[in-house]
Amino acid sequence: MPQNLLGKFIGLDYRELEILEHAAILHDIGKIGIDSNILNKEGKLTVSEFSLVKAHPLIGEEILGPVDTLEGVKTTVIQHHERYDGRGYPYGLTGEEISLKARILSVVDTFDAMVTDRPYRRALSYSKALDELKKGAGKQFDPFVVESFIEMLNHKGQGFLIDVGYGLSISLQN
Repeated sequence: MPQNLLGKFIGLDYRELEILEHAAILHDIGKIGIDSNILNKEGKLTVSEFSLVKAHPLIGEEILGPVDTLEGVKTTVIQHHERYDGRGYPYGLTGEEISLKARILSVVDTFDAMVTDRPYRRALSYSKALDELKKGAGKQFDPFVVESFIEMLNHKGQGFLIDVGYGLSISLQN
């Protein structure tokens, strides 16, 4: 999983990597509480539809709530849509108020979303996705995490993305 490789690259210990891995698997579990017609809508979401989508981290926290051993996972799940500049959701946390694992998941999850086709748009190229991450550094994303992700990709090479499951779906061209 790319987020675990990034976590390892940054220096997370075994326990933190385990939490990050579980959070990566479960981060969108709250979407089971959202109508699939909204999640798969091809056009722009209405304000009320987007409000429903924005509830998925809270729904995820509720689903995971009774499992005490998932405390770190729950924190990461609920914070994965927070933004470094405080304009995220559900709580508007800023900077290091957001757990490092959530900041890592946010960068990798957004990269994944950008380089894969979605019902509402075609995938971006690898270089365009990296440009978007750079533009979002300090705003949507932790600049250190973005810089580390790009450094890791440069170190491992673009072929690494195919090795971690992107297959031929990722456009490595501009």
